[in-house]
Amino acid sequence: ETSDMRKSKQLEPTGTRWLTYTRPADILKPKRTISRRNTRTLPKVTIARFALDSNVLPLVTEAMPIAELARRALIYYSKIYQPHSEVITGKTFAGIPLSGHDHAHYFATDEDGDGRLDHLTIYAKRGFDQAELSALGKLCKLRRFDQEAHELNLIMIGQVAEELITQAKLKLFQKATKWRSLTPFSLPRFANRGGGKPPRPRDLPEAQLRRELVSRGFPEPVSVHPINEYKPSDRPPIRWLEFHTTRFNGTKGNGLTGFEIEFAEAQQGPIALGFGCHFGLGLFLPVPQC
Repeated sequence: ETSDMRKSKQLEPTGTRWLTYTRPADILKPKRTISRRNTRTLPKVTIARFALDSNVLPLVTEAMPIAELARRALIYYSKIYQPHSEVITGKTFAGIPLSGHDHAHYFATDEDGDGRLDHLTIYAKRGFDQAELSALGKLCKLRRFDQEAHELNLIMIGQVAEELITQAKLKLFQKATKWRSLTPFSLPRFANRGGGKPPRPRDLPEAQLRRELVSRGFPEPVSVHPINEYKPSDRPPIRWLEFHTTRFNGTKGNGLTGFEIEFAEAQQGPIALGFGCHFGLGLFLPVPQC
C-alpha cells in the first residue's frame, strides 16, 4: 500500500527495480500509411438523417424555420473543416447562388402524423465530401433566439449512399404515382401576373406547379388537384396559411396552396418545388396505394 511506503519512507515499492530499454529515435513520430481500405472509392453519401428530440417538439408549421436553423448550424460547423462548402451553403465562395438544385435540401418532417416535427433529412444530390460529413457529425442541437422555445436535440440516425436510397425505404425517397403536399407550395411568381391579357397569360398556381415539375426532370402529371390543408392523423387539419413561409432574411413567396398530383408512371422522390423548396416548403409525400 502507498501508506506503508510513506511510513517506511520508501521511494520505490518493495520487489521492484528500474530497467533501461532502447527504442528507435523516431518511434513517436507520426507515420502516414496507405492501406487498401483508404485507397478504395467510398460510396457517395447523399442523405443524412436525424431524429428530433425535445420536451416539446415543434409544430409541423415550423418546418421552414427549423430547416433554416439547421443550415445555419451546419455552415458554422463546416467552417471548422474547410473555408467554404458550396453543397451546404448553396452558394459559391463569392456568395453567388448556385444554379440547379444539386446542393443541400433541409427537410424537417412529421413522420408519425401527430402534427409535430420529429425528423430532419438533409439531402444533396451532389453528395457530401469528408469535410461536410464531419460537419454533419457535429450537428446535435438547435435553438431559436428570436422567441422563447425549447432546445431541440438532433440525433443522427443514419447516412445513406446514393446507390442505397431505394433500399433505405425512406418515405420521402420512395417511388409512387400519387403525391400529396406535406407543406404548402409557395408560388415563385405572382399568380395574377399579366391579368390574363395577351401576350402574358394568367400564371395560375397549377401552371406554376407543372412548370416546376418539368424543370426538375419530372414528366407532366396526368392530374393535379388543389387541396386546402395538411391533415395530421391525431390533430385537426392545418391550413396552409398557418405555416411559417418567410425566411429569416425576410424573403417570401407569392401565395400558398397545396396539391395532390398523379403521374402516369411511378416517380422517385424527393419532390420539393417552388419558393423555399431547399428549406422544406413545397414538399410532397407519396400517397399509399390501396
